[in-house]
Amino acid sequence: MIWVIVVGVLAGMISGMGIGGGTILIPALLFLQDMNQQQAQGINLIYFVPTAVIALITHSKNKNIEMKAVKSIVFVGFLGAAVGAFLAVRMDAALLRKFFGGFLFLMGLTEVFHKKDKKEKQERSKKYMNDVEFANIKAEFQKADLEGKIRLYVTTENLSTQQYKELLGMYPIGELDELEKALG
Repeated sequence: MIWVIVVGVLAGMISGMGIGGGTILIPALLFLQDMNQQQAQGINLIYFVPTAVIALITHSKNKNIEMKAVKSIVFVGFLGAAVGAFLAVRMDAALLRKFFGGFLFLMGLTEVFHKKDKKEKQERSKKYMNDVEFANIKAEFQKADLEGKIRLYVTTENLSTQQYKELLGMYPIGELDELEKALG
């Protein structure tokens, strides 16, 4: 019975983080209770309700909920839940179990590689000009004559794509031909 406490606490903690306690609870029920996939998922859904309420209260108090995003996704979430439940109860338990295992595997891979991508993006962003330096370039750009604007646009290094676009947006529209000649 100690496994029930350990699994319940771990699944609750992960649910509270918004990761999904089913990633622990469902495999535990499958392996430790000899249940089929549909039974384990059904129990997980019941388990989810009180843990989600507690997590929702906590995240609401900490202002971690964007109501615009919630409103736009809730309806399609209901629709997806209905379709998923319909399919799950009609699908062979062994096949459903394989789908669940594959889903967890893909999510794990995504998480491993996503963190790597995030780290690479952070490293790349260190190469770009910071906001203060860019504000100085923009001020200089605004004061410069046409040749000075072209020079700044063409020779300033370490600008992100967004910063280049912002400078281009400040460029006098009637004189874009001059810039095009300078770049060409």
